[in-house]
Order: sequence, then structure tokens, then C-alpha cells
Amino acid sequence: MDTLSIEQLLAVAAIVFMGALVFCTVGFGIGVASFPLLLLLVDPQSAVVVINTVSLPMFALVIWQTRQHIPALQVLPIAAAGLVGVPVGIFILRDADTALLRISIVVLIIALTLLAAFNTRQTLPRSTPIGMGVGFVVSVILNAFGVGGALMALAWLSHKMSSHALRGSLSLYFLAVEGVGVIGYGAAGLLTEDRLQLMGISLLPVVLGWGLALLILRRINETMFRRLVIVAIIVTSMMVLAREVASL
Repeated sequence: MDTLSIEQLLAVAAIVFMGALVFCTVGFGIGVASFPLLLLLVDPQSAVVVINTVSLPMFALVIWQTRQHIPALQVLPIAAAGLVGVPVGIFILRDADTALLRISIVVLIIALTLLAAFNTRQTLPRSTPIGMGVGFVVSVILNAFGVGGALMALAWLSHKMSSHALRGSLSLYFLAVEGVGVIGYGAAGLLTEDRLQLMGISLLPVVLGWGLALLILRRINETMFRRLVIVAIIVTSMMVLAREVASL
């Protein structure tokens, strides 16, 4: 990765703040909200490694905030399945060409979101094996591409979780699979000095984004929250899709 100027480093901090604000408000989306702009400044590997690493303290903050609402017995089997997908995601990030795969995933996200928008969430079955399958797939996508939380959000929206339960459950799952993923990045030689510098610059914007999200969440109800989730999925997914199509 080329050395960034002061202006570029400040731009990275602002982009991470925006992504953290999205995540802390709706429970996912730091990657898809950040990457379209972040990839103008850094290479894809750096973007994924930095975002997935600086997200960890944010996940911990959201878990602490929503700890009384998290259905742990429902989340833990899915997180365990996600851990199996971690090495697969790291292998893809390190070695594979990912543009077409990312387009396929975003198209799937948009399709599922349209089902949710038209009140067809009951068509997404609620079962532990299916949840574990989703947990594995999302873990691969998250650790390889830094996106994919929307798929998990859609799966759990079909369970009619409250906003606090959804945000906390997603954060607990992300903390497990991305925390182990960061250890894997280190083992794979992906935690370079330049990337560690970007992580240091990005930590404060993550905490500030969490703080501002607390103020926003006090002003929205459950219905507004669900609508915000669906809008966030559509908008951020379209941003990623447009960028990937343009890069072909």
C-alpha cells in the first residue's frame, strides 16, 4: 500500500466514522457504507483488514449496551458455524479474484431485501441448521470482502427481533467471526505496518460514531428502525454493486 498523505488519512478517518455511525444505528453496514469511498484511497486488502479490525471495539460497545436483550442461546450456534468459515474467507482475501462473486452476493442481498420490504419475511425459515448455514456463509464473506452483514440482518429480521436484540445479536456474531478473522490476518501476514497505522487513526472515529448513534436511537421507534434497516440494505448494496460493475 502506498503511503498516504495527511489529507488522505483524515479522509479515511471521516469515512470510517460514517461507516461506524451506520453500523451502530442499524446493527450492520460499516463495510458497505465505507468501502465505495475507502477503496478510492487504499487497496481492497487494506480496506477489508482495517475495517474488520477497528470494528471489534465497536462490536463490544454495542454488546455491552444491548446485553440484556441478546438471545445468546440462539446466537452462539450460528457464531460457532461462522468460525468454520473464517479460514475460507482469509484464503479468498489473500489469493482470489473476488469481483464477480461480490456482485452475486450483492444481487442476493437486494433480492432478499425486496422480499422483506414486501412483508414476505415469513418465507425465510426459522431453524437452527439454516441459521448455521447462513452463519458460515456470512463469515466467509465478511472475512474475505468486509461485507455480508445484511444477509445475517435479513435472516434475523424474519425472527421479529426488537431493535436492541437485533443490534446486539449481530454484534456478538461479528465479534466472534471477525475477532478470529483478525488473528488469521496476522497469521497470513496481512497486518502490515501501514495497515496498523490506519487502524490507529480509525479507532477514535469508530467510538465517535457509536456515541452519535446513541443519540439517533433515542429518537426512533421499532417501526422506523425496521424501515431504516431495509433502506440501509438497499442503498448500501446498490453502492457496492455499482462499484463492482464499474470495475469490470
